[in-house]
Amino acid sequence: MSTPVKTHLDDKDVQLLNLLQTDGRITNADLAKAVNLSPPSVLQRVRALEKAGLIRGYVALLDPDRLGLKITALVMISLSLHQERPIEQFRKQIQDIPEIQECYHVSGDFDFLLKVLVRDIRAYEQLVREKFTKIKGIQQIKTSFVMGIPKQTTVIPL
Repeated sequence: MSTPVKTHLDDKDVQLLNLLQTDGRITNADLAKAVNLSPPSVLQRVRALEKAGLIRGYVALLDPDRLGLKITALVMISLSLHQERPIEQFRKQIQDIPEIQECYHVSGDFDFLLKVLVRDIRAYEQLVREKFTKIKGIQQIKTSFVMGIPKQTTVIPL
């Protein structure tokens, strides 16, 4: 029997998603108890939510500071040409740069906003010199260094 693809979220689905967002390692039995459903029913619902793409995956969130990555930089990139090909080339070229944690294609004064994690300021300088400057089509790079993180969450409000 195939699992149906979710097209509508009911209250139980929302409860499950909220619980899984805060504890992705919760057991199926504890999840079932928390939403007052049977374990097989919960398992079926979670699989349907996964199949529908509402749950993209499960990860361990690491502490960059404890791993020696002391600098978080927000890097604003402007491209020289705003055409499909240079934009796609930039998107492809940044995929292999592990220091880039996130990349947003944005509107406004610049084209892309990158979140970058590095060991120290020298590592950032090396990243710019050895990797960013080799990406064709970059017109300008502006960097802001994060001083503190008053709020950080992975929980999406439902």
